[in-house]
Amino acid sequence: MPSIIFDLGVLIGILYLGWLGSAHGIYASAVTALELFVSLSLAVLLYEPIAAFLAPILQDNLGVFLPDTVSMQSWTIFLVFALLMWGTMLTLWLVVHPKIVAAKEIKTIEAIDMAGGAVAAGFAGALFIGAAMVTWSMCPLLSFLRIPAQHMFLDVGKTALRTASGFAGERHEGRSLVLYGEPPSRESVGAARLASETWYDTDANTVLDDHDPFFDADANGTFTKDFYYEDVDGNRLRRIGLIEKYTVGRWDAQVLVANRDRPVKGPPKTAAKPAAAPPPQPAAAEPPPPPATQAAKKPKQSAAIDKASENEEEIVVLVDEDGNIISEEEMAEGNVEIVEEIVEEVIEEAGSAEKK
Repeated sequence: MPSIIFDLGVLIGILYLGWLGSAHGIYASAVTALELFVSLSLAVLLYEPIAAFLAPILQDNLGVFLPDTVSMQSWTIFLVFALLMWGTMLTLWLVVHPKIVAAKEIKTIEAIDMAGGAVAAGFAGALFIGAAMVTWSMCPLLSFLRIPAQHMFLDVGKTALRTASGFAGERHEGRSLVLYGEPPSRESVGAARLASETWYDTDANTVLDDHDPFFDADANGTFTKDFYYEDVDGNRLRRIGLIEKYTVGRWDAQVLVANRDRPVKGPPKTAAKPAAAPPPQPAAAEPPPPPATQAAKKPKQSAAIDKASENEEEIVVLVDEDGNIISEEEMAEGNVEIVEEIVEEVIEEAGSAEKK
């Protein structure tokens, strides 16, 4: 429903009640406004603790007879607020109001009395219509016909809540936590907690759709997913104010704010620098060629003697078993058997290429 229709309805209601007040005078109109103020303040102060006490009891006793779609918490909040607000107002109007008005002894000029009565009745009318709009926003049956409070020019529901929460405690730096909830903060504040703006998931798909109502806390015209706030009570959960509940049109635990931990930010990532190229190494010097070796003089019959290293100069001397050097002439005679045995024995014992 367009917000202009609600604005027109509020305007007509205030003007009509103001006209009635001009006929009854300033005294009766002021008493009526005071009675509305007392009733509304009592309801705002007491509805939450009483509903929190009664909801589990009603759920245990009546929940088995009701479908799962019925929220016992929502109905308990609505009934408690309605009884406190309208029950108190009805009692004051029927019992107290006639006695106070009948005891009137103040006499004023008729014109002043009419003008004052219109003003006082207009204020009383704003409280009356505002209390009705707050009660309407609590009723689960009227959730399909939500009040477009955030788009209204004459949103007297917020006016009624602001007036009634004057006696509500729990303030932070002059700000009423009951009325406005925990205040917003900035991302740069290290102690700030992270949540989202208040919203209600009407179709339970966990996604904010166009028809899902939300409270535009930062007044930027869009839903803010990363909403930083001051955790005044230190319970790591953002407290939702009455104006947010009234604007969203939901007063129970199904009002969402997406409380979560702040993301942990590590040091900024920098592009890896390319590794410096190693300094050029001088070319390895080629090893000098090995010295020319002189071919060893080997006797033709020295097949039994192992070859020594090619890089070393070899001198082969043959001896007999008595240690006497065998000459080439004796070798020519064919007596080489003993020489071979001695050479083999020497090689086995020494294990070296150097031979005797």
